[in-house]
Amino acid sequence: MEQEKSKSKRAVPLKFNLAFATGEITDAVAYQGFSFLIFNFYYFVVDMDIFYITLLYALWSIYNAFNDPILGGISDKTRTKRFGGGRRRPWMIAAWVPLSIIMFFLFTPFTTYAQNPVWVSIYFFVIICLFDTIYTAFSLNRTSLYPEMFRTNKEREEAGAGRRIMMILGLVLAMGLPTFIVGDLSDSNNLYKYWIAGAVLGVIIFITAWINIKWGVKEPPLEELETRETTGVFKSIWITLKNWRFVIFVLCSMMNWYVFALFPMVMNIYHKFILEQPWMGDNTSIFAALLLLVAFLFSGLGVIIWSKVDNKLGSKVGFLLSQIFWIVVLIPMFFVNNYFVALGIMALNGIGLGGSPYFIDRHISNIADDDELKTGQRREASFFGVHALIIRLSSILAIISMFIILAGTDYNIFSAADVNNPPITGLKSLVSWFPAGALILGVIFLLIYPLNRKKVNVLQDIYKENKKLD
Repeated sequence: MEQEKSKSKRAVPLKFNLAFATGEITDAVAYQGFSFLIFNFYYFVVDMDIFYITLLYALWSIYNAFNDPILGGISDKTRTKRFGGGRRRPWMIAAWVPLSIIMFFLFTPFTTYAQNPVWVSIYFFVIICLFDTIYTAFSLNRTSLYPEMFRTNKEREEAGAGRRIMMILGLVLAMGLPTFIVGDLSDSNNLYKYWIAGAVLGVIIFITAWINIKWGVKEPPLEELETRETTGVFKSIWITLKNWRFVIFVLCSMMNWYVFALFPMVMNIYHKFILEQPWMGDNTSIFAALLLLVAFLFSGLGVIIWSKVDNKLGSKVGFLLSQIFWIVVLIPMFFVNNYFVALGIMALNGIGLGGSPYFIDRHISNIADDDELKTGQRREASFFGVHALIIRLSSILAIISMFIILAGTDYNIFSAADVNNPPITGLKSLVSWFPAGALILGVIFLLIYPLNRKKVNVLQDIYKENKKLD
């Protein structure tokens, strides 16, 4: 009797929730593994000039201006019996194996920039564009299932909490395993170790994506999907961009993603020149990665805290409070020189960080509900696709921030050992004032955003009433 009562209280079956949440491991291992390693590999090991890395990152982001929203619009229109049938699952299955394989080929230009600069530049640009296309085909469709499969606040709370726990595990794997395998990420002699790290991440992606697809995806029957009205790809994107609620929120989200992009890029360098101490020995990259890992681990505590705030005060107020907390705990990073003090502050940063992924998907789901009420169509993938486009611009902002600090110094020389005058103030600013300033802008956008708790409850009541009529 007790078990039945417990089951009745659970809006989402535990097995299904865990299988869906496992996709977060796939996502985190792929994208955060990419973000954590790609700059270090091409800057330190391949010896690319910071100017050309910045330029190619910018061109990559322009490519994403077409890649993400177009794939989102196509996904919303997809109706097929292939690859398991549906509109989201087929894309996930098609991307599953290629995403696993490309993690290895991210690190295989097989030469250095000094030996063949043209080939390395072409390879770098093509491989990151190819990675992003395959990653988007999987991640965008998986994420689009969240608001579609989980419609009530309780369902989204349960599924969201499960996702964030798995995301933390994925982040630990994405940061921890490569650091353990490669050792010093800035050692130019560790080329083959990057290959091993890429292959290991690929195996994890293969297994977790299979679990996600097999047991964590539930789409309406194809016959039902075929009866739903659809809009052309570019028209759907245009309608999405005209939704001012969505645009305001995505600008807020972009400020968060700027911090997500910047920290993995800068942490190894920040640690090397600000926090590194003799007792750490030769393999200091482990200690740099530990700073990020602690933040990600404590983000789990952040998810628990902010989910409770969400339940009491609503998603808009909860997100605002999480952003303000994060700003406050970022600023002390500027004044830190001791590694253990930095570790403690990064733990507090993790609590602030935990609010962002939890609330971002909640808000985009609410926007999709609001859009459906007005248009009669579900456009999750279009919203998430355009969201991906805009937040990818944060990668440009992050790499430009790195360029501003590093380009004016001799740190654009390949070997960190050759640096006589490292930009101490600039590096400290990259982990404090830069991200705090971005989040302050995010708070301003969030204050303008109109979908507060009262309006979201109205959307939920309409959905429940329509479900009863069905």
